[in-house]
Amino acid sequence: MQLTTMPLSGLRVIVTRSADQAIFLSNKLRNLGATTIEIPMIEIVPPSDTDSMDSSIRNLSKYDWVIFTSVHGVEFFLQRMAILQIPISCLYSVRIAAIGSATSAAIQSIGRSPDYVPSRFLSENIAAGLDGLQGKRVLLPRADIASKKLPLLLRDKGASVDEIVAYRTVLPRELMRDRLKSVLKTGVDVIIFTSPSTVRNFANALGHASVTKDLSNVRIACIGPVTAEAARQLGIAVDVVANPHTIDALVEVIVNDIRRL
Repeated sequence: MQLTTMPLSGLRVIVTRSADQAIFLSNKLRNLGATTIEIPMIEIVPPSDTDSMDSSIRNLSKYDWVIFTSVHGVEFFLQRMAILQIPISCLYSVRIAAIGSATSAAIQSIGRSPDYVPSRFLSENIAAGLDGLQGKRVLLPRADIASKKLPLLLRDKGASVDEIVAYRTVLPRELMRDRLKSVLKTGVDVIIFTSPSTVRNFANALGHASVTKDLSNVRIACIGPVTAEAARQLGIAVDVVANPHTIDALVEVIVNDIRRL
């Protein structure tokens, strides 16, 4: 019986996702033979002030659209609904856009299919796919450091947009700088970045002056063009970018990249 070598056998991969999300990606990589090292570069926490989110949840009926741009946005929004004892059925009276397949699945888990899921997860595509926004009210629950591009594009189409902080992206309480430097010295083949925050925090932890030198022999994989651009701005050369911008596509593009080497 002939043994088949798994496509990522022998590869050491750093996963920089938050601790609660890293396991899903790590499992996929390990199933393909990789050795994964999880060094979270971000931590997802509730907003320090929930007044704006609570007010929007209590007044959901005044909105025409709710746009969820991440799984975290859905999860924290639903948590506040539960705390406020607002029934899930209130989300049935508004149209919902879900950015990404994982976000769409999070919405579907409450028995509600999204009304719109863009084929590409960029602000331009999101706004372009939502027609008839003139005079409509849009609720946008997302991270505290989210880009202002999407709400600007929606307002350009005539929408009234309420941006609320559904969660915060912060430095991990125990950012493992020493462990990161030690792992890099031991040898790493691939580093995965899944958001601009993971890139920026990685560079801060490593030291901006060391980034180019320490990563010169490491393949860099990014989940999408926004993350890739954040890396390039910090002097990090990006080797592969997932398209579509999903975990499955990210794993696939890594496998294809390694096969070409």
